[in-house]
Amino acid sequence: MTSDIRVKKTRRNIIYTFLDLLCKIPFKKITVAKIYTEAEIAKSTFYDHFNDKYDLLEQIIQSRSTAFATEIERKFTKFNDETILESLTTIFLSLSQNSTELKALLELHETPLTLEAELRRITLETCKNYLQQQALNDQFSIDFLAHFYSELSLTSIRFALNNAANPVWIQQQTEIMTMLQRDLHTKVLAN
Repeated sequence: MTSDIRVKKTRRNIIYTFLDLLCKIPFKKITVAKIYTEAEIAKSTFYDHFNDKYDLLEQIIQSRSTAFATEIERKFTKFNDETILESLTTIFLSLSQNSTELKALLELHETPLTLEAELRRITLETCKNYLQQQALNDQFSIDFLAHFYSELSLTSIRFALNNAANPVWIQQQTEIMTMLQRDLHTKVLAN
């Protein structure tokens, strides 16, 4: 049991070290040597956990995406007609402890799997499932609306990450998302 705890701590240390480096320097300048040196571990210890920095990045993306999807699934039943757009943004931001690291991860396109693509896929599926449960009029297709909601959510996430230090703008963002949601709700529900 002791070794299992140490293994988990070492893995977390590698991940946190990598994310810390990612917030300071471009991904291309991060080397495995830099990671294990900063993490104060042996080279072989790094390779016990990850194949290379790309494997490390993909595992982080998978972990963040899974956490986002799990939280959406958990809260999905609590969504109401006025809160789905705001909820997707709030869920994602509540899972983040460091907006700088999330911005860095969202901007990376170094591997086939990207956080941006995963969030797009998850929000699209969530929106589509939500809309399929609603009584909609025939004015807009569910696919169009799901893409629209998804892209609006991703834009909202990026805005919140980039402007977290400005509470007035975040409040305005919340207000406009609520307003858009209510407007969309009245236009797309069957009467």
